[in-house]
Amino acid sequence: MIEIRSFLRDETSELHRELDAIVGVFSNRAAYARFLQGTFRHRAPVEAALLNADAARLSSWQPRQLLPELEADLADMALPLPAAEPFHLSNDMAAFLGAAYVLEGSALGARVLVKGVGALGFGPDYGARYLSAQAGSLDSWRTLLVALEGLDRQAWGAAAQAGRAVFVHAIQAFTSEELSPA
Repeated sequence: MIEIRSFLRDETSELHRELDAIVGVFSNRAAYARFLQGTFRHRAPVEAALLNADAARLSSWQPRQLLPELEADLADMALPLPAAEPFHLSNDMAAFLGAAYVLEGSALGARVLVKGVGALGFGPDYGARYLSAQAGSLDSWRTLLVALEGLDRQAWGAAAQAGRAVFVHAIQAFTSEELSPA
């Protein structure tokens, strides 16, 4: 029997690979600055959509608010807050949890990325607050997985659709011409 986590991973894997290729590695401060700007363009509207969703009041999982850390990192690098395109989330539990799967799942990748920014002189107190906070604990991820397991099988498609929408939003945020050149 397939688990919802495997289902969502399979349903979003192509978009996930595309985003990973766009983000790449942080070979210099400019590449990292671009990452922070793209992350803000993506995270600000998706985090807001999750926090404002009616489903958030009914779920055992609650969205983490990491924008203050991200804004502090941008300020450390003297970067303005970039404009962000809105993210629209349908108002049901499957969409809420599917979108959360992608946003919260990025904590796993943050554990790798935070190590790379240390070589650029950034850490949990300067420039890498966001990645450090995101990577610091997987408790939120584990709670989300439990909530996802509570979805009925017929709702999995809606969860996958929302997950794909989050990845598409991220890809658009990271490919914006408004970002600093790497």
